[in-house]
Amino acid sequence: MLNEYDHLLNKYRNRFFEERLGSIGLSGPPGFYLRKIAMTAPVKMNVIVDEAPFHKSHATRAIMRLSEGGFVEKDIDPDDQRCFILKVTRTGSDAAEKIDKVLYDWDELLSSALDEGERLQLVELTKKMYLRVKSYFNEETER
Repeated sequence: MLNEYDHLLNKYRNRFFEERLGSIGLSGPPGFYLRKIAMTAPVKMNVIVDEAPFHKSHATRAIMRLSEGGFVEKDIDPDDQRCFILKVTRTGSDAAEKIDKVLYDWDELLSSALDEGERLQLVELTKKMYLRVKSYFNEETER
């Protein structure tokens, strides 16, 4: 079902994010994790890793980069010494806000090409594909 335009949009999306977030190094998975941590902090690291769409090893490396970059603090979980609790720093909070703004700008750019009816139709079609794929993997649909 993917066509050349899906790939081209991904290419431009990556370029858009790199142009706006490259200076802070958070245009890929680290940005995803930072936003997730910022929305739920403090949070156990294994919860963030388990919910992510990336492989666990990628998640661990991305979170380590966030910690080393001063975006996130990793503290040992007092209830389970094998785990970490993640919290966003002020720098991380500012970066997460910037990421949110860039995501909003990207969505606005895309949606500006469609009228209201087309936007609603796209949402319904995307939902239909999502529910089909979720069903394929035998997961219950809650939406």
